[in-house]
Amino acid sequence: MLNLKIIDERVRMFTNELVIFGSVIVGLIIIFFIVMKIIQSKNINYIKSLEDEIYKLKTTVLHQEKVIESSKNGVHSHSALEQIKRVETLEAEVEKQKKRVEDAKAIAQESHKIKLEFLSNIREEITSPMNAIIASSETLFRKCNDVELQKYATNIYNLGKQLLEIIEDIVELSSVAKGTLKIEEVPVDVKSVIQKIIRSQRDEARRKGLELTLDIDDSLPDALMLDREKIEDIFSNLVENAVKFTNHGFVHVTLLGNGKDIVKNSINLSLIVEDSGPGIDLKDQKKIFEIFENSGDDAITKGMGLGLSIHKRIAKQMNGDIFLESTVDKGSKFVFVISGVEVVLQSANSGELNVDLIDFSLVKPEGASIIVIDENLELRNLVRDSFFESKIKVFSSDNLQDAIDILKNNSVDMILIDVNILTSDDNAVAKILKGISSAPIVTLTDRRIKDINLEVSASQIAGHLKKPLAKSELFKTSLEVLNRR
Repeated sequence: MLNLKIIDERVRMFTNELVIFGSVIVGLIIIFFIVMKIIQSKNINYIKSLEDEIYKLKTTVLHQEKVIESSKNGVHSHSALEQIKRVETLEAEVEKQKKRVEDAKAIAQESHKIKLEFLSNIREEITSPMNAIIASSETLFRKCNDVELQKYATNIYNLGKQLLEIIEDIVELSSVAKGTLKIEEVPVDVKSVIQKIIRSQRDEARRKGLELTLDIDDSLPDALMLDREKIEDIFSNLVENAVKFTNHGFVHVTLLGNGKDIVKNSINLSLIVEDSGPGIDLKDQKKIFEIFENSGDDAITKGMGLGLSIHKRIAKQMNGDIFLESTVDKGSKFVFVISGVEVVLQSANSGELNVDLIDFSLVKPEGASIIVIDENLELRNLVRDSFFESKIKVFSSDNLQDAIDILKNNSVDMILIDVNILTSDDNAVAKILKGISSAPIVTLTDRRIKDINLEVSASQIAGHLKKPLAKSELFKTSLEVLNRR
């Protein structure tokens, strides 16, 4: 019994020490952010004063340059010697003012650089003790049977995790500001991403009595070239904020694809998150996208932290943006858009549908003809075999000269051509084909379309197919191009 009391007493002492240590760290970090705010405010004021001085100096320089020019061209001047001296004096003063302008710019740029480097370097100094606090709080929770002490341990753990997230946000912000943030595009199923996020918020929405709904555009492609981690972060931030700050009513999420560009093989992606929450006052709407800014005592904007300000900057680096429409007491609508997102072309390696269920006889019109131009015999045979039981006639060629002869003597309704052949000789081939046939062109490619110049043949491009060729994709494209034609 005595040993148990001693152990229990030591656990309590360790817990108290851990709580005190955690409180000190939290206090230091709060002080750090206050100091950062003060430093930032001073830097902003200092840079503004420098900018004002630069503007005044530039005005002075322009004025003096005009005086010099006027003096040079003056007809009613005094003696030539006096005029020359005056011009030389003014020119010397102009050079001096220009030097002051350059020095002021250099000081402002150096101040900005120091701030960014400080934000980036502080990460390791804070994350190490914070990780130790989090690990210790986990250990304390597992080994301690005292409910009250477990509560303290849980609080320390949660606060530690929140502080780590803030630190990571600051580091990411620094990367964005310095222009070192990398956008790493991979095929992403955005439908699955948003569905997973909605599922993760179902319980919280149900607890609050909210109607959480999701609409996905049926025409949205299965996969898009995006930075998976950043897209997930932005999607999560917008949906979680809507659920967090809406206490009654609904949260409605819509995922859209529009502005399809066939030539560039791209679409515009939009995520719209609407809620019936308290809304945000017009004067405060810009503040939620600003760093270290809150709108007074507004708990909503305070609770959003750095996420929105960082994600808006990341969105812009991805050729997108985040917009807000909000009315107090009526709700808010956040819109995240990215323009020109590349569509992932499916190939045979992506996993074929059941090819036995594909019926090429559905491709119309009967009696139509197509030509496939590619050096790959296996690919040409696949196209020929696919249309074997249909009423579509297939011409085949492994070289451009034979293909030109076929096109001169036959009218075709679709041209399947290797993109390297089409764009060879600085798109000379595309110009030749355009002069021979008006048939729509479908490229066959093993490269990303964004890396290929298709401007010359843009008017004829009707689609793209990925190599190795998937029979299901050939069927879908043929249906779309030929049936429409």
